[in-house]
Amino acid sequence: MKELKRLPVKYVRDFIKKDYTHKDHCFICKKEKDLELHHLYSVSELWNEWLEKEKIDNSILDYDLIKVLRVRFYQENKHLLGPDNLYTLCKTHHQRLHSIYGARYSNWRSSKVKTWLESQRVKFGEHNGRSHQLDTRKT
Repeated sequence: MKELKRLPVKYVRDFIKKDYTHKDHCFICKKEKDLELHHLYSVSELWNEWLEKEKIDNSILDYDLIKVLRVRFYQENKHLLGPDNLYTLCKTHHQRLHSIYGARYSNWRSSKVKTWLESQRVKFGEHNGRSHQLDTRKT
């Protein structure tokens, strides 16, 4: 049994990250530097809810069990954790998002955050003389 050196959810995040790819620009402003990934849904919140639903005690988890459970967890939550709910943002817009919605916001706010992201993208394009619809670069 391999002892845990970090919180169990950190091992889950590491596993999920293997499928993530950064876009080459910020979703809102198209900036190509200082890019960060933003999850619409909190992996920690989803993981804790999943453990509760499965009646698994987080305090008894060891590394080998987490390796097995994280695969099941990801398969069952891929619709929330997949690329459709992952945004590449420049550091400035990522910080702005969290200054509005908090460093950690509950998953029930995800639809509001998504609406904010979309509206900021449109507003930023209009303020810079670009139309969101005319941008043909990959997003």
